[in-house]
Formats: sequence, structure tokens, C-alpha cells
Amino acid sequence: MTVHQAAHDRLAEVGSNIADDYMTLKLLAAGLARILWERQRVREGAEPTTGLLPQAWRTGVTRLWWRALEQGNNPPVSDMEVFAWCRLPLGCWPVRLDVSDSDVESLLIDGEELSAFADEAARLAARSDAEAELTENRTFAKLQATAELHGRTEEEVQQAYVALRLFLIESPVVSDLELNKLTGRFKEVDRHGYLYVRDFFDSAYQYRKTGGPASCWVCSDCGNPLHEGIEMCGTPGCTGVPVVKKLKVLEGYYVQHRGVRVCMHDPGLVEKRLFDALGHLPKGRARLHKWPGMDACDVAVEFPDPAAPGDPDRSEWWAGDAKDYTSATMLGRSFKWDQRMRARHRFLILPQHRFEQKHYVDDLKREMQGRSDGVRVISEGDFVSQARARALGSTSW
Repeated sequence: MTVHQAAHDRLAEVGSNIADDYMTLKLLAAGLARILWERQRVREGAEPTTGLLPQAWRTGVTRLWWRALEQGNNPPVSDMEVFAWCRLPLGCWPVRLDVSDSDVESLLIDGEELSAFADEAARLAARSDAEAELTENRTFAKLQATAELHGRTEEEVQQAYVALRLFLIESPVVSDLELNKLTGRFKEVDRHGYLYVRDFFDSAYQYRKTGGPASCWVCSDCGNPLHEGIEMCGTPGCTGVPVVKKLKVLEGYYVQHRGVRVCMHDPGLVEKRLFDALGHLPKGRARLHKWPGMDACDVAVEFPDPAAPGDPDRSEWWAGDAKDYTSATMLGRSFKWDQRMRARHRFLILPQHRFEQKHYVDDLKREMQGRSDGVRVISEGDFVSQARARALGSTSW
């Protein structure tokens, strides 16, 4: 085989779109996620599943190699060199990456863990690799299944779904006594007598046995568990401070898996804020719907027709998806409106800290152009204000 043929075959392995650097970053992040997941399993006493680096990682490194040659730079000589790059801001990599202004300071590895940017990138990579193993995917599927098993009507299923989803947002740390309250409400069991809600819970939380009274450091605002000595929370947009939480327990307490916190709890904070604010709209003039259709969108506000207040088909509907992504570009590329949710006005709602971030909204709108026509980008504060104005009979739309 000639050198030219070998190079051609190597290029064929990774596709012709080498210039799509976000695809490369997704593959590297998915590989890193698998590597860290494997390392954690080994620490817990499991046998390694393989001695090889994940395929996603190898493909991402190969794409970097080609990108360097394309630019006339020296390609990475080893995986260890690329691991070192992953700890640098993307704008400082020896290979020039075509990333948006709002992403140039992002890292793939932050300390000893995936960065928030890499977490998002891994979830958006091809499903054939690490992200299929990530905890949040299993948890979400079990949440939906548990809700479906606890309702005889569509409305009852929806109520169960909302209760379980809110539980994840409100309870990143929970005692075994609080778990008993949850199992007391959701009582359906499988053919072996095992509670479906317990299966959902076990996929989302890890147990810490104490044998008596328990306490741990948490954030005063979002409730996330923190390591002792940390001075600030670190959850995006959170301004809380570390406090000691004392728990009444029988034998121990539970802490959300990191994947669930990053992908369900933390993004859910903006959804919870929206629910709390919109819950105070004038009764009779507006109805709040939380995750309608079991997540067809995150929030919907129904403004009844005064001539037919009980007919939802006559109502005016506003619907929104609330998204808290580190990368505006990856959000814009991945965002799709669920066509099940029909509404007169559709919104992509950003938490205030993202909306005010330099370059973020411009990068997002540029990537969304032609992908989600008719969806407005709006801050959480503006959405609440506009909904309140509409309920009172005045709005600019």
C-alpha cells in the first residue's frame, strides 16, 4: 500500500468534514467521558472492560491530526499531548479551532472532571459511544416509565411526571427518610415486587451510609453538594454560598450522580424559577403548564379566550424551552422545536446569566438561523414580564 493510499484510508475513517471542529470536540469529549466512566468503575472494584482507548477519542485525535496538517502545523504526537491540550482554553490549542467567540475560553477537562462544555459536547456526540452509558439518559427513561405506570389518565401521568421531575431539581441531596415519602406516593411494583420509583431513584442517586445523624456541605441557593473548604458554588448562574445541611436519617442519605446534576438538576433551575414566577399570574387569565406532554416543551402559558374559557382550542398559547448550555454554538446547532407543541408564540428561554454573557446571544442566533424559524430567543426575565403583561391585557406581540 502506498503512503498516499494509507493517508487516504485514514482520512476515510474520520469523514471528509475535518473542518467541522465542533464535531471533533464532541468526539473527544465523548471519549473523555468514557475514559472517566471506566476509571470510576475500576476505582469501585470493577474489572476494566477493555484496555483500549474509546473509538470516539481515537477518531477525534485523528481528526485533530489531519486538521494540523491542513494548517501546516505539527500534528499531535501522542494521546498524552492531546490530553494536555484538553486542559487548555480552546483558543490556546496548538491546532487552530474554528469555534465561536463565546467558546474560546472553554476547556474540555476542568481539574479532574469533564468541564460543563465537555459534558454538553459528549451528550451531543454520536450515540454509539460513551454518552449511551451516561447516567442521565437512563434516569430520564426511568422517570418517564415510572410516570406512565402511575396514572390511569393522561392528566394523572403528567402529574406524576411533573412531581418526579421537580423532585430531581429540588433534591440534589436527600435523606433516606425523605425517600420513604417518595416511595409512599409512588407504589407500583414490578413482577418481583420491586418499586418502579426505587429503580428510577437508584439510577439518579448514590448512597452514603452514616448510621446516625448526618450533615454535609451544600449550596445555600441551588442545594448542590459541595466539598468542604470550597468558597463558591460553581453551578452556572448560582450565587449561593456553602452551608452545612443537617439531615434526619435512619441509616444514611443520597446524593445525585454528577451526570444527573449537570444535565437535569442544574438546567432545571431556570425551569423551576419560571414555574415559581409564572405561578403568580392572575387566575382565570392565564394557566401554567409544566413540561406539557411529558416534555414536549419546558413551559407553556395558556391564555383562555374570555368567550370560551374552558376550551383550550380557543386559547392563545405561549410555549418555551428553557436551555442553560455552556456553548451557544452547540445549543444553536442542536436545538429543535418539538412539533407536538403547537403555540402561537414559541420561545427559546435563556437564564439571565447566559443572556447577559458576551457574544452568547449573537452566536446562538447565528447558529439557529434557518434551523428554528419562528422561535424567539428571550431571557427568563423578559419572558415572565411579557407573559404577565399579556395576562393583564397588554403586550407588544
